Amino acid sequence: MIEWKNLTSSEVPQLDKRLPVIIPVGLVEAHGPHLGLSLDFDTADYFARRLAQATGAILAPVLPYGFADEMAEYEGTIGLTADTAIAVFTDLVCHFCRHGFKNILILSGHGANQVAFNVAIQRIWERHPDAHVAYWNYWTESGYNKIAHADQGETEIALAVGTRVTMDLAVDYKVEKPWYRIRSRAAICPGTGGINGYPSKATKEAGAKVCDDIVAILAGKLATIVKQETAS
Repeated sequence: MIEWKNLTSSEVPQLDKRLPVIIPVGLVEAHGPHLGLSLDFDTADYFARRLAQATGAILAPVLPYGFADEMAEYEGTIGLTADTAIAVFTDLVCHFCRHGFKNILILSGHGANQVAFNVAIQRIWERHPDAHVAYWNYWTESGYNKIAHADQGETEIALAVGTRVTMDLAVDYKVEKPWYRIRSRAAICPGTGGINGYPSKATKEAGAKVCDDIVAILAGKLATIVKQETAS
């Protein structure tokens, strides 16, 4: 596997610059009392690493700090404002482009990072109009829609990827959202750490299967991209 952080400056020019570079992006974020704050960047790194191993794509170092949206006011959440996240995503991708790598995949473990990406891609194209850049949330891109924040599905994935999980502290809580867009989940559901579902039902075995299924789907898609780009 080609892992960017382990390369030397003399090895980078020898790489096949047609290969996609995967940038894992997460967030340091509250996920209830039972899950570690690292979950979103743990999952981003986990799935990005397995995809790089399966397809030969280049793995960039994980970015733990993403856009802190409606969870920002819960204890423990540490992230970026929208403007800062846009600038960070833009700069990271443009740095790879300047090195000659124009096929970039941002693989996210935090859904709201797409808000920043949607603006960043426009700024990236202003500097590098030939860049091919994509954004994948690992769950939506794989069609795994049985997941909500710190619920059974996300807790099962946490158990499988090795994030700290304390099942004795898992509390089931269902969020009743108003009709309008929420500014702060903590304002309407204080003390929950953002739980929205039934984490007490989670099992590690179910999480392992889900992770394998997600990897199989995403690796298939990325392998097709690698084949297309390197054949040109």
